Amino acid sequence: MDNNFAPATISCFLLKVASRCNINCDYCYMYNHLDQSYKLQPKIMSKLTMDESSRRIVEYAREQKLKRIAIVYHGGEPLLMNSQKFIDHISSLKTMMPSGTEIEFSMQTNGVLLKEEDLILFELHGLQVSLSLDGPKSANDRHRVDHKGESSFVETENALKLLKKYPKVFSGVIAVIDPRNDPGEVLEYFSDYDLPQLDFLLPDANFLTTPPLRAEKADIYRDWLISCFDIWFERFPNLKIRTFDSILAGLLGVPSDTDGFGFGDVSLITIETDGSYHDLDVLKITGSGTHLKQGDVFSNSIQDVVSSGQLEPHRKLLRMTGLAKTCQECDIVEICGGGAVAHRFGENGYENPSIYCYELKSLINHIQFKVLEELAKEESSIESELPTDTIIDFEIRSLESGVLENALTSFKKQQVVKLLEVLEYLGQDFSGMPDQRLQSASIMPSVVVWTEVMEKKSKGIPMKSAEGSIIDPDPKYLWKFLASKTDSKPWPLVNRSDFWLRVPFGKEIYFEDDDTTSCSNEVLQKSIALIERWKPEIVKEMNLISPELQFIRDTSADPDQVVSFSDNSVPGALYVQLIRSGKFIDPRDLADSIIHEHRHQKLYLLQRISPIVHDDHILVHSPWRTELRPPSGLFHALYVFVELLDFWHSLKGDADSVPRAQNECRIIAEKIKKGFDVIDSCSLTQTGLALVEILKHKVKNVTYGIA
Repeated sequence: MDNNFAPATISCFLLKVASRCNINCDYCYMYNHLDQSYKLQPKIMSKLTMDESSRRIVEYAREQKLKRIAIVYHGGEPLLMNSQKFIDHISSLKTMMPSGTEIEFSMQTNGVLLKEEDLILFELHGLQVSLSLDGPKSANDRHRVDHKGESSFVETENALKLLKKYPKVFSGVIAVIDPRNDPGEVLEYFSDYDLPQLDFLLPDANFLTTPPLRAEKADIYRDWLISCFDIWFERFPNLKIRTFDSILAGLLGVPSDTDGFGFGDVSLITIETDGSYHDLDVLKITGSGTHLKQGDVFSNSIQDVVSSGQLEPHRKLLRMTGLAKTCQECDIVEICGGGAVAHRFGENGYENPSIYCYELKSLINHIQFKVLEELAKEESSIESELPTDTIIDFEIRSLESGVLENALTSFKKQQVVKLLEVLEYLGQDFSGMPDQRLQSASIMPSVVVWTEVMEKKSKGIPMKSAEGSIIDPDPKYLWKFLASKTDSKPWPLVNRSDFWLRVPFGKEIYFEDDDTTSCSNEVLQKSIALIERWKPEIVKEMNLISPELQFIRDTSADPDQVVSFSDNSVPGALYVQLIRSGKFIDPRDLADSIIHEHRHQKLYLLQRISPIVHDDHILVHSPWRTELRPPSGLFHALYVFVELLDFWHSLKGDADSVPRAQNECRIIAEKIKKGFDVIDSCSLTQTGLALVEILKHKVKNVTYGIA
């Protein structure tokens, strides 16, 4: 063992519950590469082996005092094992695991055997599913066929459709690249599904088994990757593609979360169907074996394996000193990390760059140029940073200073230009319409959405809802809207039944009907009265920049949770929950939601005239969320929480609200303190820095305060 490094810490355990597969993908590293050791393994992991594996994992987690571990059910095809056995194993492992250790359960499947009843069980017990699928039928059937050579597509696509119905189970799709597939068609296909993540993998290859098709055309993979990135960047940026996101993060200094790029350490052990310990299973493509010769779950602990030194050669390959000399001297090595370990193998072992070095370097350089080009465009199109006095006016004296109205006027100018371009594209004549009328309409939330969809339509780019369905354009909508004179009605416009206010969010968001809305006046007026009593000027702000109030329910959320949201794609619309457990929610909660979403809209307005962060690609830790998020997202949360702290503090003067207000203040204050600790480490613009200082000052002025 290398004495300069402590032993590896294993936090992911890949259980090969099946060593056979019901389809026969010709690129599979397990069955169609050099290593054929699967033939010596039991077809299915026995209950005895699963139980003993659990005992060893629990033993190791307790010894190492692990806070979180991951269990990955793998194969072959794991669903060749009865689904109930997964549930039994999950329940048993949860019972055995010491308190304080969280367990994440996941499965990688080809989906052919997946049934809805499986997903119901998986959702109930916390098992996430990732699907293997290369794209539409034409792409899938090049490689992913059954043992008779027939298509597996229909069954796999059915699994994809089922998984879309169970977002808490669905963790993403893995697709292997074939450069003969049109990247635009592949992206178009996947964009129709609400994928949590898409992972494009280069075919497993090395210097002994070279990439297919490349001998005939040297640039075939490079050209595909660059074309795919450009199409994604321009047309499908909302599709989360792990490969591209990892490179973008790497360019901005964030460690990669994929074993295809970047440095790291060994944190995974594979347990085969016979209970034997193995290294990363994809290393089978080298033909040199993955067996860790330190017994099995019946004879040796996991710590025995970790301490034996057998993982050290693999660990070294994940460090700079373990790379080929040409890699160590390369200017992008910090991003690619030498590429996937298995792809470096040759007659001289692993002392080579990746077999895909040319492709990776070309793609990374291209992405770097593309990002710099885009940042230059953004910098040239956005106004200069605002002086501190203007930021103070925006936040503290929004209305009397005129700063808020100036920001709104700037936004209006941009929207009028867009709107006129759309009308020209449609061939519609609005010359008889008063300019002021058209300008007022241009920034109404529904008109902004309609304008964006029509603008994309003019460029041949379809716009989609949150659930992935294409939004049909309506060329005559503006006429209908202007005829309704909606923009001249008093604030707020409550639950207006307008297609363009609702279509971006898909079917999971339920909008309350007219009968419910007509009965809501009392709770709404009480909420507005609470806000007005606390801060009358914020109601005037809402009147100016947040005209629409929509009552919603999120059908996928916990029924006891109060849901609200707003989105920069629908500026000026606040989406808030009205009903909880069959009753109107507490007016204080409704007021909280209205304030919360209005603050988002106010900050969006500022961001249209001045940036608050230098770089939003470097994701940061959010103290109250599990996932990383961009700095602007954390900034938005702080901007909201600071105002809500003030609101709930004001309610401490009401006898009926004291316990609730004290608790809310405590929770929000803790979040603010943690959030400021993180935001202070982010690269903020002068505008952002000035605004953070104002927010900190506002927090100190609240009697509850934070140390």
